[in-house]
Amino acid sequence: MENRAMTQSILPTHPLDGLQLTRLQQAVEGLNSEQLTWASGYLAGLGAVQPAIGEAANEAPLLTILYATHGGNARGVAEALADGARARGLAPRLVAAEGYRARDLTKERLLVVVISTQGEGEPPEGAFELFRYLKGNKAPQLDGLKYAVFGLGDSSYEHFCQAAKELDALLQGCGAQALLQRIDADVDFQRQSTAWQGEVLRAVGQLQPSDQARIIPLQRGTTAGIRYDRNHPFQSELLERRRITTTDALSEVHHLALEIDPQAISYRPGDALGVLFRNDPAVVEEILSHTRLSGDTRVKLGDDELTLTQALIERLELTQLHPRLVKAWAALSGDRELSALSEDGEGLRRFVQGLQLIDLLQAYPVELDGQGVVNLLHPRQPRLYSIASSQAAYEDEVHLAVSTLRYRGHGREHLGGASGYLTRRLVAGERLGVYVAENNGFRLPQSGDTPIIMVGAGTGIAPYRAFLQAREAAGAGGDGWLIYGNRHFHRDFLYQADWLNYRKAGLLKRISLAFSRDGKERTYVQARLYEERAELYRWLRQGAHLYICGGVAMEQGVRQALQAIAQDQGGLDEAAAIEYIESLREQGRYQRDVY
Repeated sequence: MENRAMTQSILPTHPLDGLQLTRLQQAVEGLNSEQLTWASGYLAGLGAVQPAIGEAANEAPLLTILYATHGGNARGVAEALADGARARGLAPRLVAAEGYRARDLTKERLLVVVISTQGEGEPPEGAFELFRYLKGNKAPQLDGLKYAVFGLGDSSYEHFCQAAKELDALLQGCGAQALLQRIDADVDFQRQSTAWQGEVLRAVGQLQPSDQARIIPLQRGTTAGIRYDRNHPFQSELLERRRITTTDALSEVHHLALEIDPQAISYRPGDALGVLFRNDPAVVEEILSHTRLSGDTRVKLGDDELTLTQALIERLELTQLHPRLVKAWAALSGDRELSALSEDGEGLRRFVQGLQLIDLLQAYPVELDGQGVVNLLHPRQPRLYSIASSQAAYEDEVHLAVSTLRYRGHGREHLGGASGYLTRRLVAGERLGVYVAENNGFRLPQSGDTPIIMVGAGTGIAPYRAFLQAREAAGAGGDGWLIYGNRHFHRDFLYQADWLNYRKAGLLKRISLAFSRDGKERTYVQARLYEERAELYRWLRQGAHLYICGGVAMEQGVRQALQAIAQDQGGLDEAAAIEYIESLREQGRYQRDVY
């Protein structure tokens, strides 16, 4: 009955008779939001005003909004822009990069791209084909294309918004014309995004002919479900938390089970969960003590007014400080050493690693009122954790493997903001805000009979637990091979019982382990890969999909090992081995979740 509300989403005066309207309602019955959006664009294309011969210059440009995301932020910006376009009577085509045919660029007339940057300045996995096409020998001529690019990044990293910068240059190099200047947005991108969306819609509106027929998009009625995201999180209850490393292990890793409503939240193996955490009240009290401010002081955050304590606990970033904050702090403090450091980009990036607000307050005292503190700090950023469960096995739960971040920095002991909250302060029965961050570049093969090779280190093993739960629930017959690395076998083998059970059940044909601190020589997963190179290459020749989850350095080591394997086992030279790995990526058989 949900789509019966369609009659409210179509303008009261419409050219359809009763029977036609009923048939339209029946045609869209049961479609989800993404399908309705596609149908809107399809019908808009059928009904668009067709120019007469010689009038092509007056043709109304169709708007395509393309997003390439790693953590979900780019998708959120793109969806908001699409909503704004629909509100103005347009029918934008909203599409994820992994679902976009790069060759269709030659058909576009108006393209808006929202893209994040990951790893060492790389685009998200889903945009691989697009970048490869634009860089290739057969790069298209795009003289008729107008485009805009919104980049998302973090300027505390060296390659800030590099993917957006590279895409902008590639499009220009193919002859496309920029509709607006590229935006390189930092971690506090929300206000900049809102302003940019308005500029895009105004620019698009100026390109529309005055006699263009108004397009009325098909939308769900008011009974449609809420779309949960970082701005509208789902309130999930903690069901269970247990430590899954031994008490003498260097790393402290906890398994968390969170309750969800399956009617409201759905996820797939490979997705991540965004967590909106609360800062440590004890740290907030210490900050208030150093600043000699009252926690009851009223402050403003955007349109909201709340107490300083509420702002510090619930809304602001205290444990991951940004280089821009340090620069502003240096100017306020007048400290020469800090001012000199703030002008050294690489030195400043190193300095902020592990730096928390309390460290700045202790080392470089500054007098600020409550609103001054709030104005300096960045909004709290959600943390993303790979989901360690399949909804096919746990319909109303989502599982995480969370490593407690503990370190000594700037003369004191620190806990990570989110990991400290999840593994130390959050107790069973309490609720926290969460949302699903889709990761379409890290998916199981469509066929359950396809072999999979899963390479991970530390908590990078988490998504593979979801993979095998999903395969077990589906009765899949494909072979699995787990290649896992950590420090100690008896202390750090996460979810060991699960893997042994999957081995007995036949879902795991092979398990290869690399525990770096158990022997005299440190062995890592890339070394284990090369040791078993003949078998690994045989699996790849048989069509296996290879997955890598872990840190950037680990992924780089694995890639180098694969290149060496291709040379040793395939008889390829270096250039051909590199091309072989790229071909695996192009086929979707080399997928990475790198952080």
